[in-house]
Amino acid sequence: MNRAFTTIKKRLSSWEDLTKTDYIYISVLTLVFTVLVFFRLGNTYAPSTSYVTDSSNRDIVLDFGEYTDIAAVSVFLGNLNTRHFSISAFNEVTGAWEVFNGDAIVESVFAWNKIDLNYRLRYLGIVATDDTAVLNEMVFTDAQGNILTPVNTGEYPALFDEQSLFPQVRTYMTGTMFDEVYHGRTAYEFLHGLTTYETTHPHFGKILIALGVLIFGMNPFGWRFMSAFFGILILPLMYLFAKKLFRNSFAAAASTGLLAFDCMHYTLSRIATIDIFAAFFILLMYYWLYEYFIKDCAYRSGKNALQDSFPPKSVYIPLALCGISMALGISTKWTGVYAGMGLGVLFVWYTLTHFPKKQTLKLFLFCCLFFIVLPLLVYTLCFIPVVGYAPYHGLIDKTIQGTKYMFDYHANLVAEHYYSTPFYEWPIIWMPLLDANDAVDAVKVSAVSTMGNPAIWWVGIPCQLYVFFRWLIKRDKKAGFLCIAYLAQYVPWMSVSRITFIYHYFPAILFVILMMGYTILHITARFTWGKKAVTVYLALALCCFFLFFPLISGLPVSREYGISLRWLKDWILIL
Repeated sequence: MNRAFTTIKKRLSSWEDLTKTDYIYISVLTLVFTVLVFFRLGNTYAPSTSYVTDSSNRDIVLDFGEYTDIAAVSVFLGNLNTRHFSISAFNEVTGAWEVFNGDAIVESVFAWNKIDLNYRLRYLGIVATDDTAVLNEMVFTDAQGNILTPVNTGEYPALFDEQSLFPQVRTYMTGTMFDEVYHGRTAYEFLHGLTTYETTHPHFGKILIALGVLIFGMNPFGWRFMSAFFGILILPLMYLFAKKLFRNSFAAAASTGLLAFDCMHYTLSRIATIDIFAAFFILLMYYWLYEYFIKDCAYRSGKNALQDSFPPKSVYIPLALCGISMALGISTKWTGVYAGMGLGVLFVWYTLTHFPKKQTLKLFLFCCLFFIVLPLLVYTLCFIPVVGYAPYHGLIDKTIQGTKYMFDYHANLVAEHYYSTPFYEWPIIWMPLLDANDAVDAVKVSAVSTMGNPAIWWVGIPCQLYVFFRWLIKRDKKAGFLCIAYLAQYVPWMSVSRITFIYHYFPAILFVILMMGYTILHITARFTWGKKAVTVYLALALCCFFLFFPLISGLPVSREYGISLRWLKDWILIL
């Protein structure tokens, strides 16, 4: 028995130790992705000083010194969205204000909003018709785009002190895009103790975004930094997980490379939303669960395992870390609950087949602590920075009321969106999501789309079928682990009635990529030409990524180029 245990321990050690080749693979893939993810991530500056209107301070009266042709005004809006204004010009003949735009609207927070004026005047009046509005900067331009400065800017210093920050071209680089108007805004509100706007998701992800804002400021780079950081961090995690699963450096590098050059992973790593954080913690919790399985199997091969009431630290630490990861995942997004259900199925399956009854009680109490008590504690603590529209009776009440609101919101949401897609369309990328689309000039457009890499997602479908075959027919437990993890992230969406989007599939794609790594391992092991064929495929997947790169990175490109990549009829990657 001692000899057998020693042999198993040596094998486990050899599986876990990273070689020089592993470090090279991890370093190169991580470095390349880091360069790509920070490429034009966003401006490191944006207007920050604010002018606030309220019921006693609604009017802004500007004097341009002489009659001037004003083409437009651009407003960089603060943290309150969809503000309404009445715009008028003073008629010096009649001595009256004449309204020429009674309901001008600026919608997007922390972004430049343009209002066309096309009016010749000297005195301009702007009246905020909402109870309050936060304006970080206001810039007037003529038909050629030249900045026009009122002569009385000294009366409104906060509105005209950052004119140099006005961009000639507005893109994702200069302001918020898609759901950043919710999550980036909430991060700002957390830091300033303001009423929290986005309360439809748990708050840990927005706390992470706030850390980036705290370090780099409330600008596009600042509110996207933590997404980029976690998008980078998930790559070495994927490598370690794949190496642990497959015990093969090539398969681990292939899996990590597929993730690094998946278009959706790239986009979610460059937008201030919570999805990349949730995906990271979901992968991390399964990593630690698999580590627990390995450690426990090694321990149970020892002579004293059956006599002990609970394994040593080397075994239960990974299980505890799995619970911590689940706590962080659920506190980021409720998809962590889906992952938790998959963990539960795998854990019960393993326990029933490995644990004697006398050990299960202590194990049960341990799991109650790390998989129930700890997640509830972390989830509750993440409500601390939340400021409600009405007062709460303590943190517990805030958590309960906030959770109830989240459930009611998602359960009763009735909405339509052009880019929404049902779950069965996700694997084939039937409808990508256009996050941003801005004209750079008469020919070029800056567009950011959330979509999968077709060379990865489409090839992943037969790989999934193969892994399911290995599980159901060949009874391969490793294949079963991957299948259950995948199903836990996909099946729950089949019963969701609210509108859904393709990015909801991303956590499941992490396990599709691991299934592809599993398939690659089998191909290279069974066929002499396998490694060459896989290398050629990986090169094609890389080429496909760079083919779509301009349309997922916001790099200015011609409309014709975007239209040429419309491989499916519902693909609208550029406007």
